[in-house]
Amino acid sequence: MGILVYFDKVSEDDSAVRYAFGGTPGEPDRSLTVDKGTGDVRPDDHRTDHSFRAAAGRIARLHHASGAWPRRGMVAS
Repeated sequence: MGILVYFDKVSEDDSAVRYAFGGTPGEPDRSLTVDKGTGDVRPDDHRTDHSFRAAAGRIARLHHASGAWPRRGMVAS
């Protein structure tokens, strides 16, 4: 089984970054929030499924590599 998830940064402030994500580019149907202080990531709909984990993992890896929160991206596996 494969996975395809797109994500876009919706907002960022001093304490958190919020992303919209979903299976269709430009049409996200879910969102997640990253706590900048703790690094905790939570799905806004409380569903911790494969799509959420894929988006959260890619966002964390991109942030770790560049030091900046990515504007957008995708996961295909």
